Amino acid sequence: MYCSKCGKEVEVSSQYCKHCGARLEDEASESAHERVHECAKEYGEDVPTYEKPKMIPLDMMERNERIVFETHPSKMESFFKYIAGAVLLLAGGIAILTVLSWEIFGIVLIVVGLVIALAGYLKWRSVIYALTTNRIIVLKGIFAKHEHECRLDKVQDIMMNISLKQRMYNYGNIYITTAGTSHVEIKWLNIPDPRKKQKLLRTLLAR
Repeated sequence: MYCSKCGKEVEVSSQYCKHCGARLEDEASESAHERVHECAKEYGEDVPTYEKPKMIPLDMMERNERIVFETHPSKMESFFKYIAGAVLLLAGGIAILTVLSWEIFGIVLIVVGLVIALAGYLKWRSVIYALTTNRIIVLKGIFAKHEHECRLDKVQDIMMNISLKQRMYNYGNIYITTAGTSHVEIKWLNIPDPRKKQKLLRTLLAR
């Protein structure tokens, strides 16, 4: 972002220009609302833009920043990795209890199945991907939280990879690199509706 008074570059989160002292709040607000208006114009009512986050902590939000979307990874990936196996174990445990009356073995299978299902659910819930009018955000962790963010003005390239399985269930991977680095900075793995998410991001970057 640039100061309208002196024309020099300033931080987006700054309230005053460090060069001339001019107030930047109105400019930051105008820039954020311009991005939101552009998204709404391009995609209509399908684009969620709102002020109060539903998944990421409220104290992460910057002044005049708005949420474009927040999402967990696709549930289908968790199903393939955890839930399907858990269901088989639960069904096997119940069958052993009712048909063969092997109580200990059946109970063990049921408990293991429940643990796997719970682990899959917690792993799915512990990952949050978010796009705001200022930043790209990845939050991970159940108890200890790992936060990774990248400002939109630092983004250099966007890559998308969708396997055959992901294509069948409409999810995929988006990789984002930033200026000055040769490696992937941000990964949105197994994100639902990746093509729409990529298009939203490109629209914001075009501003």
